[in-house]
Amino acid sequence: MLPHGELAQLARALAWHARGHRFDSVILHSFKSPSGDFLHFSIMIFTLYIIYSQKLDRYYTGHTSDIDMRITQHNSGISDFTSVTNDWKVVYSETYATREEARKREAAIKKKKSRKYIEWLVSSAG
Repeated sequence: MLPHGELAQLARALAWHARGHRFDSVILHSFKSPSGDFLHFSIMIFTLYIIYSQKLDRYYTGHTSDIDMRITQHNSGISDFTSVTNDWKVVYSETYATREEARKREAAIKKKKSRKYIEWLVSSAG
């Protein structure tokens, strides 16, 4: 159990991340126990993302736990669908606490089969 102040700090950090900001501070990933020992934990955040290729004028929707690595994979030809070009850029993203939530959101977007809906999401993200 985390002391109240540290729990509030964690809640603020998660809210900051949910607004699209990244954090990698060791302070946010560790807490002092009552005995003075540091307790380390890791927070797994899952990202629903939409990437766009200007060369192909196409969008791709996916989810991942490591957005930077995934975009590198898309641009290096590892992914079949996106291997045709290497100019994929993230144009929209949402974060989720579980892989299942991100997967469900990805499926909901893909089920619409609507470029207009994807463009609306992208434009609404500002």
